[in-house]
Amino acid sequence: SLLWLTLGFSALSPSFGPTARCHARRAARRSSAAMLRSSTRLGGGGGIVDKMIPGYKDKIWAAMPLGLKQHRVKSENDAFESAISQHRKWQSMLLSWKDTEKGFAPSQKYRKPAVDWRRQMERGTMFYGRWYEGPNGSDYRPGNTHDRLANVREPFSDAEWEERKQYRSWDLMRLGYAGLGLFLLYRVTNEWPVVWCEDGEADRTGRA
Repeated sequence: SLLWLTLGFSALSPSFGPTARCHARRAARRSSAAMLRSSTRLGGGGGIVDKMIPGYKDKIWAAMPLGLKQHRVKSENDAFESAISQHRKWQSMLLSWKDTEKGFAPSQKYRKPAVDWRRQMERGTMFYGRWYEGPNGSDYRPGNTHDRLANVREPFSDAEWEERKQYRSWDLMRLGYAGLGLFLLYRVTNEWPVVWCEDGEADRTGRA
């Protein structure tokens, strides 16, 4: 629109010669191109007030008193540093929890001494049956039984059984003996209360 206005004004004005019209056309083209570039670059940014009053924020900031400026700067810095301090606090808490969490990992010493079923299939040692049937395939039918108490160490060899003993954390017999000893110690060192029933005497006094 600016280009057409310039060309129209140059055509109507007698003082404009061919050279002046040529310069006007170039200036109009440059201004229109600049307007297009600026609208593309600044589209949607700055707001209408910034376009009407360029640099109004700097003018307002320059007119503010020094104390208000210091308060605004300090509040923004404090908000930024508070976020950092909060992040550091949560980071220390989470890192301490992660350090504690490492102690919850099961020890390799007390792992289950077993082989998964895929490896057993590959090795050819996979037993297809129920866990209570044992390695002999006994399902307790007549003629298909097996005395499992004949060898309580099956299916482990002597070396495997000694290695398996290292992963036992407590003994049931020792635990039972310890409980029995605590019970006997309590009976020896304490007296059990005795409750007397006096209902018969109360009934006799009531009838009398």
